[in-house]
Amino acid sequence: MIKIDLIRESSFFIPTPQLKELIILDYIEDNSDVTQKELAKVANAAPSMINVYIEELEEKGYMKREYISAKVVNYLITPKGIQRKNFLLITYMRELLDLYHMAKRNVETFLKGLEAKGYKDLLLYGAGEVAETMIGVIRDKEETKVNVLAIIDDDVEKQGKEMMGYRVIAVDEIGEYEHDAIIVTSYTFEKDIIKKLDNIGYESGKVVKFFGAIEDNNI
Repeated sequence: MIKIDLIRESSFFIPTPQLKELIILDYIEDNSDVTQKELAKVANAAPSMINVYIEELEEKGYMKREYISAKVVNYLITPKGIQRKNFLLITYMRELLDLYHMAKRNVETFLKGLEAKGYKDLLLYGAGEVAETMIGVIRDKEETKVNVLAIIDDDVEKQGKEMMGYRVIAVDEIGEYEHDAIIVTSYTFEKDIIKKLDNIGYESGKVVKFFGAIEDNNI
């Protein structure tokens, strides 16, 4: 099933009519006894519009209603509806992959800059999505000199645990790792991280900001 919360909370994916159609078809396939109120919530649509969507889907033969009683209705996806759902899902995935490949190219360009500067053994600062993406790109590359040693994070709940096989450490554990540079992978806390590293006397020339301009990082 599609991760409804991920779509609803996304900053970039505004639910289009096609996406709402996909969400509704996908949801009723596994929840025939769903209510219109619940569908409105999962599709991020006004309750008054759900009946409109349902009628359109029914007219197109993608779903049908099964009346259990005067007040209870089940919504059933049809074979034609399953075909439509699968088509929409593949189209949606294709667009997501295009965005992922664009992000991947940006990370690859960044990594090439690090390699050109002779940085090999790295610590990432910020155990979030950027660090995950960077590690994923590094693992996908057949030939790379870049090696992640650990991930620094100020969240004590993350420290001592692992993310994608790498230990999450506190800033005071930096000295335990022989490394060439620290890559700041947090956008929201970038300034705070730079200040914290400066306060502990960390060499500024070894700090590289993923979100910084190339000239700022000198790579």
